[in-house]
Amino acid sequence: MKVSLSREKKGILAVAGHVGCGHCHGHGNQAQDDSAGLATVLKLFQEATDVSLIIKDIRIKTGLNGYIEVETEDGGYGKSVPRRGITPNEARLAKTLIGRKAFCSQTLVLEAFGRFYGQGISETPVSLQTAISNAALDTFVKCYPSEFKFGYEDLDGSCGLIAGAVLDFDGIPVSVLGTVNASINGIGPNEDMEGNSAIGKKGEIMAELGMVTLPTVVIEAKVHNELFSKVLNEGTFLVKADKQQDNPFVAHSIFNAANDLNFPVIIREDVMARVPGGMEKQTRELANKIVCLGENLKNAQFSQEKLNILAELALLISQDGGGISFMSNKLHEIIGGAGTLQGTSAVINYCVPSEYYKEYLIPFITEDDLQKYVMLTKQAVKELFKVLPDAVEHAQKHCCSSSLEDLVLKS
Repeated sequence: MKVSLSREKKGILAVAGHVGCGHCHGHGNQAQDDSAGLATVLKLFQEATDVSLIIKDIRIKTGLNGYIEVETEDGGYGKSVPRRGITPNEARLAKTLIGRKAFCSQTLVLEAFGRFYGQGISETPVSLQTAISNAALDTFVKCYPSEFKFGYEDLDGSCGLIAGAVLDFDGIPVSVLGTVNASINGIGPNEDMEGNSAIGKKGEIMAELGMVTLPTVVIEAKVHNELFSKVLNEGTFLVKADKQQDNPFVAHSIFNAANDLNFPVIIREDVMARVPGGMEKQTRELANKIVCLGENLKNAQFSQEKLNILAELALLISQDGGGISFMSNKLHEIIGGAGTLQGTSAVINYCVPSEYYKEYLIPFITEDDLQKYVMLTKQAVKELFKVLPDAVEHAQKHCCSSSLEDLVLKS
């Protein structure tokens, strides 16, 4: 299927993908590469435009007031400022990525730094991922300013770029949107604007592309999640959508597309229900664990005892903390963990088996993975087009975008 820039101003269906910069871990020992969605969108944009996403330069100021600047060959620019500065050794590691393609930001940063965490644990690697992601998406904005609608996250403390355009998929006009969720200081993402959540500046861009209530393929992460991974023997696409609160026509279009391509795939329509108070409950549970450890630390007398407590705190913050910090509690009750606007969409994840996790610890997107994501997205568009009237009717009946704005607290 050929993809090109469309002459249409608005699509008749949509594709959305994001990166959560530093969102490598989540609640319940989940580990993920949360850049798969943006990587897929970048690949589609490049196919339509033929711009270069090779990293031309990485400029770094070291020290307490340090910053990272990334520039692509075709003029894309991204900058980030780690909260605790940059060491000369970190600068040396970051510069090893000059000359690489900027599609798979988590893979690149893992190659440079080995591993990293969000929630303020690994600020320089997360800042590097932010600068790479923003530069990659900005490349299209710089090269095709009249075709791409764009703007930056307008949530306090966030700095991610959002950009989209209408692409032609063999005659089908599709609104395609890429979102960078990132903090200004490398502490991890606020993902209130992930998926196809129509909030603030992102909502304005979505409206310009006509995609707020369109049936939408939402591309998510490469993930290890024990619920799914323990029964897998190979990497498998996972399609998730609640029958009422998401869009079953989108879900089954993706599922059928994977079968057409002979990709391993499972579909679950029982794991995306919005749970009132769900995120608040998880937040309180984690907080109680931290409080308990704090009480233990207050009474600790011996070195090893204190070390053990601090190590457990670090684990909770660096891993489980990612599962509750990425989204506001009330908003989560409406758009769920993947940021899906009710009635409109279904989510693609790529799940790895437990053996993969035991070997690699943190998932990362490969070139082969990315090619499969792109192939699946293209085929899903073809399948969704076949049932578009039903998908549109379901979306219009169940979409509730009007109440989102009031739930985002700009603190």
